[in-house]
Amino acid sequence: MNAAEPRLTIVLPLRGRHLFTLRFLWHANKARVPYRILIADGMVHPLLARILENSRERFPHLDIEYVRYPDDKDFRDFYAKMSDAAARVRTPYAMLVDNDDFLSPGGIDAAIAHLDAHSDYVCASGRVAGFSAYSGLDNPSGGVRGRLDRLCAYFPSADVTSASAADRVRQAALDLWIYYAVIRTEALVTVQRELAGLDFSDLLIYEAFYVMRVLTLGKARADQSTVGYLRQYGTSLNSSFKKDWVHHLIRSRFTSDVEALVERISEAAAEADAADVGMIVEDVRTILERKFRQFVWASYGNFQKLKWWLRARVPRLVGWLQNRPRFSRRRGRAVLLAELAAAGAPQAYLSAFRSDLGLIEDVLGGDEFARYLEPYLLELGPADRNRAPGT
Repeated sequence: MNAAEPRLTIVLPLRGRHLFTLRFLWHANKARVPYRILIADGMVHPLLARILENSRERFPHLDIEYVRYPDDKDFRDFYAKMSDAAARVRTPYAMLVDNDDFLSPGGIDAAIAHLDAHSDYVCASGRVAGFSAYSGLDNPSGGVRGRLDRLCAYFPSADVTSASAADRVRQAALDLWIYYAVIRTEALVTVQRELAGLDFSDLLIYEAFYVMRVLTLGKARADQSTVGYLRQYGTSLNSSFKKDWVHHLIRSRFTSDVEALVERISEAAAEADAADVGMIVEDVRTILERKFRQFVWASYGNFQKLKWWLRARVPRLVGWLQNRPRFSRRRGRAVLLAELAAAGAPQAYLSAFRSDLGLIEDVLGGDEFARYLEPYLLELGPADRNRAPGT
């Protein structure tokens, strides 16, 4: 591979939220990110497709490959799309992203450097930070534009360094930062191919399998001194359940999916460790129990019932509570920068990261992006929040 060619491919799966896609690419173009971007579109909009198929006209500093896929009508379509997209990657490394988030190149470059130097690591990441965008009581822009608001670490993270695949799964199977890490391309291809074959009927099982399977393939680096990815609060796709999880549970293949996950992860870990598969089967089940207990409590605990009651009776109040301005945003920024410095970030990196945050602020609240977006608001907006495939 020519040294001047990108060494990382950003894999950007799409299913609606077209204005966020424009924002993601606008920011990446302004930041001049030096990576290839592979866009896997599972809900093609003719106007957006024309823009992306002629991306050099709108985003001249980006290396974009745009691929139209059949609509993500169900999970099987989504898994097939992701498997095909992974197989198209031609760089040594890849990174999965969502279109409502932002990249921070300094942390990504550090992750690539770590993988270059440590062949026993399958993935690496800086911190994943979280932010919100305040744009008024009802958040009329759907979060596409607004003032950069709260900013903080999104997922807790730590290095996963055991030589044992089973131990790595035990330690970090619920660490979702791994989903957004820079990953070796051959590992991504393996995981996505297996996901397409397993065809899980539940996205919670999908994400659990992804993280566990990655951990069976190598160690994971979590660099506390950098930030590589910024996730936006409050703009994720709506639930993949038509009604609620209980309704979904008795109409899905949930229990057989769990057994398929347990079997495949246990086999993979046992093979990597040259150990007895029975040594990890029950551990994987216990991990899944913990994950779904947390999910059920978060979805059906007393606080959640109160939220449902409030949404039904005072929706504007709930909207304000979710999207209210956070007057502690400056403190959040200062805390995050102090944490990076305490973890060993040099001043040159901290200065670069401040510049990253400044550019994100300009995109979210500045006039230039607002003028760019104006012609597309009617046809591509408002910032739609489509459900996940299969609903």
